[in-house]
Amino acid sequence: MIGSGNILAAGAVALVALLGVGPPGGGVSAGFHADRVPVSHPEDPAPGPDPVENPRPVVYLTFDDGPHPVYTPQVLEVLASHEVKATFFVVGDMVRRWPEAARQIVEEGHSIQSHAWNHDTLTAFSRKEFIRDMNRTQTELLYATKTQATCLRPPYGATSSRVEKWANELGLTVELWDVSGSDWTDISAGGIARRVIRRVAPGSVVLLHDGGGPRSRTVSALEVIIPALLEEDYRFGLLCRPNPLSVEPAVCAFALAWPRVGTCDRYWQQEVQ
Repeated sequence: MIGSGNILAAGAVALVALLGVGPPGGGVSAGFHADRVPVSHPEDPAPGPDPVENPRPVVYLTFDDGPHPVYTPQVLEVLASHEVKATFFVVGDMVRRWPEAARQIVEEGHSIQSHAWNHDTLTAFSRKEFIRDMNRTQTELLYATKTQATCLRPPYGATSSRVEKWANELGLTVELWDVSGSDWTDISAGGIARRVIRRVAPGSVVLLHDGGGPRSRTVSALEVIIPALLEEDYRFGLLCRPNPLSVEPAVCAFALAWPRVGTCDRYWQQEVQ
């Protein structure tokens, strides 16, 4: 008979393998730190440089707060019509609610990444709380899309040296933005498009949203933004590399990462060391 200690050890090993917990990896983009936490999305926490071989200037479209059962498919339809790829920073609890929309993101060749479990301010977390939040989000991504995140976008752009260190220890690179469409405010589709088009420069990371509220204006703005940037000879890149799994996730593989069902329920209260 296998003892409980061996079961927990096996669960921990599986979790390490599947969630990529290991040596620090990747750089961290500059952003707002704990002593400067914004009340809403900051305007210009600039991302790190991206090496480009193609001589055409690159821009990165990113979408936060999804997936959403209505607006995410609409955004994906616009992207597909222009043969453009984007990076989606998804909320773990939204992936749990709308796994089909999350799968569509991956199936259509876009990058799906972490925006934490419930859009909490990560700078207020302890290390244990942070690890639980990241693991819970990774678990839902694995179940829904058979991929795991390689990047983290902290909600509100609120980061700190601690958050960046903890993220790196989990194999996550913190990625922010330098151009915002301000589409979470009371702004028209035309206003969103003008803000983005006027501020984009080679290498810009554009912040838009496919969740967190009504996003029909964002969808309409995309129909203006993409053609305008294509006309200026921009190409669209993926900000973060996708990281697909080659195997099905085991039911108990996430015993230390907020298990979802049945046979793993007894590990729910297991402490993260």
